[in-house]
Amino acid sequence: MSTSVTLTVGIVLAFIIVILIISFLFERRISRMAVRLEQEKVAGQRSAQEVAQKLFNQWTETSVNAIRAQITETLKKDYQVQLESWKKQEEKRIRDDAIQKSINTLLGKIGEEFSPVLLASRFGVNLKDFRHLGTPVDFVAFRGLSDDVEDVEVLFLEIKSGKSSGLVSRERRIRDAVSAKRVRYEVVNIGEIIGGLKEGLTGSDDRETHA
Repeated sequence: MSTSVTLTVGIVLAFIIVILIISFLFERRISRMAVRLEQEKVAGQRSAQEVAQKLFNQWTETSVNAIRAQITETLKKDYQVQLESWKKQEEKRIRDDAIQKSINTLLGKIGEEFSPVLLASRFGVNLKDFRHLGTPVDFVAFRGLSDDVEDVEVLFLEIKSGKSSGLVSRERRIRDAVSAKRVRYEVVNIGEIIGGLKEGLTGSDDRETHA
């Protein structure tokens, strides 16, 4: 009887030991599985974070590019409008300036050509007594000549159509000569001059013949 009890107790103990061993092994396996699951969870979270960060970066870049393109397009349109406005203003200014210059040039030419009409009453000179030279002085006027005035006055007139009335060097020299009374009236007999030339040429031919 004691042998049977001993055997039974041994079997129970052995069974308990096996149960404990199996439990220990299962616990270790479960612990490993838990650690692995935790690692996979961490890896999954990390991967999810990376994917989420990547998606966020892509979305941010796409949004920034879209905003940048929108701003660029808006600025481009704005600058285009400003450029067109500036071009119209400049074209109008250039056109107005060209018209004004053309008018000034035309009026200047008209003034120079018809200046005797404008100056006749101012200087008391008959229109028939104006003579156009052009250079180095524009007009010479003989006041009183057509009116049979005894004391005729000779006027040298330089016409300026611009804002400045300054004289160039040649014009100043003419003015200074008149102011200093370096003016003469000479009567030249062109026949005598031609005759003298003819005699000179004839005498030269005679000398060559005798030689």
